[in-house]
Formats: sequence, structure tokens, C-alpha cells
Amino acid sequence: MDSVAAENFSNFQLDVASLPKFEEVKLQPISKKYLVKSQVGTTISLLFFGIGLIVAYSFVPAEFQNYIIGGGIFLALIFGWSFFNNIMYVRRSGYAMREQDIIFHRGFLFERTTVVPFNRIQHVSVERSFLDKILNISTLKVFTAGGSGSDINIPGIYPQTATSVKEEISTRIYNHA
Repeated sequence: MDSVAAENFSNFQLDVASLPKFEEVKLQPISKKYLVKSQVGTTISLLFFGIGLIVAYSFVPAEFQNYIIGGGIFLALIFGWSFFNNIMYVRRSGYAMREQDIIFHRGFLFERTTVVPFNRIQHVSVERSFLDKILNISTLKVFTAGGSGSDINIPGIYPQTATSVKEEISTRIYNHA
């Protein structure tokens, strides 16, 4: 660091209480159609495991069949929790765009909020699976430098909205460059 840069250097403390609070932002909810997609995936998994338990029950000796029944009860509890978790995930998930960043909040037992400034975003994509196309939803993926995957995946957004958000973010990251 040269002497001119050293003279101009400052590192003043910020008043943390005056910083903007992302908790006060009104989040846009994700589509309830994403719940249908989640429940379909959970149901398909339940069917595979259930069929596996039925097959196992028919092939094991009688003294081990009680273990299979116990496994079935445990499986029912796990999938009951999964169905409930899917419902709460959709209810508690939301996203918002501010002037400088995008926010995605999800989870209910373990809540997670990700805030990504536009100047850190490398690119944005919109993806739609086969089931997404049937349900008319999509997933917005936001990528930053240094990550192997996307930093934010916002599922259950209507395709028109996802495209609009993608274009807005692309315009903002292009203007920051």
C-alpha cells in the first residue's frame, strides 16, 4: 500500500442498529402448486418403500415379520413428517427483490434466509422440469462466483414472474459491471 492510499484509508464503525433489516421486507410467497409437486415426490417415494416392505414381509420368516411391521410404522411416521414438512416449507417460503439484492427465506423448523447482492451475481437461470410444466411453475436459480451450484433456488414461481425477475436481475448485474 503506497503512502497516498494509506492516508486516504478509513475504516469507520457502522451503527448496526441503523442498517436495513431484511426481516422487515414483505416477501412474495411461492406458488401452492409447488406443494403439489413436493407431495407427488413424497408419495412416489412412499410407494417404493411400501412395496419394498410388502415384498420383504412376504419373503422373511414369520419370526421376523414383526420387524417389517415395525419398519412400516416407522416409515409411515417418517412420511407423515415429510408431508407436514412440505406444507410448512411452502407456507413459510418467500422471496423479495430490493434495490441492491434478492432475498429468499425458507424453512420452518430450521429457517434459512439468503440475501445475495446483485453485484455478486454471475448469472441467473429459470428451469422447469416435466412436472413443473404440468403445474405451470418454475425454479429461479441465482449463481454467484466461487460456488459449484446455485446460491439461491426459488421454486414454485410462475414462469412469467420467474422470467421477469431473471431479466430484472440480469439488467441490474449488467449495469453494475
